[in-house]
Amino acid sequence: MDINRFEKVRTPYEKVPVYRKRWFVLLSLLIFLPATILIALTGDIYAKKGDTVYKFKNNAINQLIIMAVTFMAAGLFIAANR
Repeated sequence: MDINRFEKVRTPYEKVPVYRKRWFVLLSLLIFLPATILIALTGDIYAKKGDTVYKFKNNAINQLIIMAVTFMAAGLFIAANR
């Protein structure tokens, strides 16, 4: 985990909604890209390492959005050429 992409927060990890947790966002990236984009655009994404909770910095969220949009555009382009 690159600590430069995250900032510490005092929020207990148990209080973070499931759809805002890193594992869920990565799973949605593989299964349903529009959900990933919607989650990233509408709020923070959290990760946990040890007992510390971290929030994705805006730069990391922007990179995630760009990656998801690129994957979706590539998939639509490939599907349109069939």
